[in-house]
Amino acid sequence: MKSKKIIAGLLVAFFLFLQGCGSKSQQSARFQDLGNGICHDTVAGLMWQKEKSPTIKSFAEAQLYVKSLNLGGYTDWRLPTVYELYDLNYLFDLHLNGNCNLDREGKYWSGEKDGEGLAGAWEISDQCDPERKYYPGTHGAVRAVRP
Repeated sequence: MKSKKIIAGLLVAFFLFLQGCGSKSQQSARFQDLGNGICHDTVAGLMWQKEKSPTIKSFAEAQLYVKSLNLGGYTDWRLPTVYELYDLNYLFDLHLNGNCNLDREGKYWSGEKDGEGLAGAWEISDQCDPERKYYPGTHGAVRAVRP
């Protein structure tokens, strides 16, 4: 009985490995590189700035950065929420990024938390599963999103 539980556990772990780091997802790509510095999430409808900003040291500077950003003919860029940053990382972990390649390393500014911004990073666990933990910081880059 104990050996059956161990075998079942190993099979589940193996399956999760194949879904995470071991292979690409069988689902179709969700992101499209528009060729103008923007990656489009075709399901959520969001557009992401492909290149992250240089490091920004305050929330006010991060807000000014997105307010002055003119990319691909769009001027309505904003800071993503913490949850949008999580979803972006999670979908890339599942290899749904299509032809979009984004440098996701480092800390990024988000635009919500009781009316104030946060800088932090969703870092993947060292077990290579899609579970992430948010680590707050004091500075970071901006990866603007619209709408």
